[in-house]
Amino acid sequence: MMITITPNPAIDEVYTVSNFRPGRWFRASDVNRSPGGRGVNVSIILKQLGYDSVSTGFLAGHTGSYIRDEILARGISTNFVDVKGESRSNTFIRDDVGAVETLIADSGPNVGDDAVKRFFWNLERLLPRATAVQMGGSLPPGLPDDFFKGAIDIARRRNIPVFVESFGTPLDRAIEALPTVVKIDQRFMKKMRDVSLSALDYLIDVSKGIFDEGVDWIVTSYFNNSNLFCTTKGHFLAEIDVESAVTFRAASDSLTAGMMIARAERMGIEDTIRFSMACVRENIHSDVATAISRENVEKAVAKVVIQKL
Repeated sequence: MMITITPNPAIDEVYTVSNFRPGRWFRASDVNRSPGGRGVNVSIILKQLGYDSVSTGFLAGHTGSYIRDEILARGISTNFVDVKGESRSNTFIRDDVGAVETLIADSGPNVGDDAVKRFFWNLERLLPRATAVQMGGSLPPGLPDDFFKGAIDIARRRNIPVFVESFGTPLDRAIEALPTVVKIDQRFMKKMRDVSLSALDYLIDVSKGIFDEGVDWIVTSYFNNSNLFCTTKGHFLAEIDVESAVTFRAASDSLTAGMMIARAERMGIEDTIRFSMACVRENIHSDVATAISRENVEKAVAKVVIQKL
């Protein structure tokens, strides 16, 4: 059983419009609502690829009830802590002509100390059955910056592999706990490490620095079509075809889900990279309502281009 931790789940509301511009009125040609947040997305993709997980974190109000019900409807187990307030909504405006998405995100409900204690009590209870733990995304108001670090410490004491993706100070603190895999997005590299997003050598230097601290894998996004993998066998740049991509909203989450499956199936380093990037390729070419399949991912593996640096 795998565990995904989403401190700040959301309803993702996607409005499709044509030629979107600020300050104008639009009628959406399509509207889609689904549960979202890093760990929630990972649980959904794991389920699509044949793996069970328990989705955990914090939920609040009517929005939280909707999120829980939608996750359960997908056949995924949940173990959320209820808090006061209202879980957030993320509003995506997809321009089907310009092929871009605009996001407006809520901050989420306030999470108090008692809720945090209940969460960690639940996590301790779940971990004896866990084979992997994933966590990531934003922290709602009230959660300390070392929240992910605390969860990683608990899992690592049981020798359970941990996959984490976040940004800012929470990710810096998480890295201190030496998770198994760290996925770093461009926001972190630019704002926290002052690294040019187009300078591959700089990305390699920063990744190697984190790797040398004791993290097994460092994965860094490099433009929309590629990721840099820092591993025990060296650095690899993996690229996929992004032409005609529908959305990049859950691309990073599909990569994480692919890496979790690859580790569970004991794939080698290059096979892990190919499989996880194939998961990304299938995800970005599927619309919101379409599930990716293991069969299509396996076919897409051959389309991943890997270069050892």
